[in-house]
Amino acid sequence: MNKNINKAFGFTVWFTGLSASGKSTQSKLLHKSLVEMGHTNVVLLDGESIRDQLKMYKFDEKSREEIGFHKAKIALDLNKKGKIVLISGIAHKKKWREDIRDMIENYYEIFLDCNVENCASRDFKGNYSKAMSGHLDNFIGVSEQYEYAEGYDLLINTADDTIQFCANKILESILNYMDEGAL
Repeated sequence: MNKNINKAFGFTVWFTGLSASGKSTQSKLLHKSLVEMGHTNVVLLDGESIRDQLKMYKFDEKSREEIGFHKAKIALDLNKKGKIVLISGIAHKKKWREDIRDMIENYYEIFLDCNVENCASRDFKGNYSKAMSGHLDNFIGVSEQYEYAEGYDLLINTADDTIQFCANKILESILNYMDEGAL
């Protein structure tokens, strides 16, 4: 965890994990909770929404890296304005997450741990079945590896724990982080 929090800046919370591990769900629940608590400076950057805005990018490794760093730059700019930025994005390369952590001064990473089988069972888009049958290339967790690392600030087991239990644990952790001086 970042010990030298810059109190003049906001901070970024990055939700990482496999597709369908709960990144969007948990980031939206955290956003809702923080806003309900009176934090009007919270911005949600959902991975799929950002990708929809950046249609020029594909699903290859270079495009994924560029999108991740684009989100990090947006977050950093918003942090400088005192905003709390919540990002959901797979960021499947350990090096990318390390570089983003180095780039963003007040950075908090939440790894949503969920196995491929559970993610596939939640996948309403059918992408896991397409990837497993060979009809979808470069799919993280199936045809491309998610690089696990110990660099996260919080580990949440979304395979075994309920959505609300995970949300409560995340909120508690972020409030503790904020108490350390992030705001």
